[in-house]
Amino acid sequence: MFGFLKRKKKNEEDPEGKEPPKEKKPGKKGKETPEPEQSQPASPKKRWFSIKKLVFIVLILGAVGGAGFFVYTTYFTEPDPIVRVYQPVALAHVNLPPEMMEFSFNQFPLFYEALVAFNREVNLFDREIARIDAIAERYPDQKKIADSQKKGWEKGKNTLIKEFAKLEKPVKETYVLYQVNQAQGQTRIAESTGDLTSAAQAAVKAAEEQTAELAAMAPEAPEGIIQGTIHKIKKIFL
Repeated sequence: MFGFLKRKKKNEEDPEGKEPPKEKKPGKKGKETPEPEQSQPASPKKRWFSIKKLVFIVLILGAVGGAGFFVYTTYFTEPDPIVRVYQPVALAHVNLPPEMMEFSFNQFPLFYEALVAFNREVNLFDREIARIDAIAERYPDQKKIADSQKKGWEKGKNTLIKEFAKLEKPVKETYVLYQVNQAQGQTRIAESTGDLTSAAQAAVKAAEEQTAELAAMAPEAPEGIIQGTIHKIKKIFL
């Protein structure tokens, strides 16, 4: 009877005789159906080309090109001819005015070099004569010895000065002619260059043979860039 009532009640609740769907109990951990994983978007591929790489390549190529140019110009090309530019130099023993000195530099380059050497040799003679005089003053009783040595240096100096005094005259004449008539002056330059240069070089050579021992006794170049450079300049012009 109770069973019939239960069935009846059950039928009343569900007149169609269907039971409500049972709720699924959550399963145990680890037994749940895994949800499908969302696919990660593919990472963009790194580009091989970039601004930084381009700059780096350009720098490398520039360095290689610069090194190649340096090697080529240093070892495989002939140096450009030196451009001569006149720089006024004080030559105390040369009696030519500044404009004629520059004229000699431009028109008689080898003669101009001889003028510089002439001035240097006269300075060497003067220095040695002054040294002998100082010794003679210190030892007046032996002045005859000093005087005999001094005469040789004075003779060499005077001979050199006389030779260059003769050579200065044609230079002055050629300069004036060149200013008055450039064509004739140029002809005179071509005609006189050889003799003028040969005579000047011969006079300097004779003086250098006499002063060679003085050059050997000259003090060594001082240490240091500045002091060494000054010493070299003095050695050339003094």
